[in-house]
Amino acid sequence: MRENLKWFDENCACGKQINSWDKRLSKALGYKKTVVCETCIAKEYDITIDELREISEHHFGLIPCMGL
Repeated sequence: MRENLKWFDENCACGKQINSWDKRLSKALGYKKTVVCETCIAKEYDITIDELREISEHHFGLIPCMGL
């Protein structure tokens, strides 16, 4: 079941506000000290956001939160 998207009073290094999907994705990828937005993660791996979401679903079983 998909959870609803939640926003936090945190920002990525790029300035984008962090949401619950960013937190779940960062945790699955092993980011220890910071939470990174999915846009920055996709750039880091040189893939599109859609590719990142597909990989997260097929390899980690993570489905993006509703509202994305």
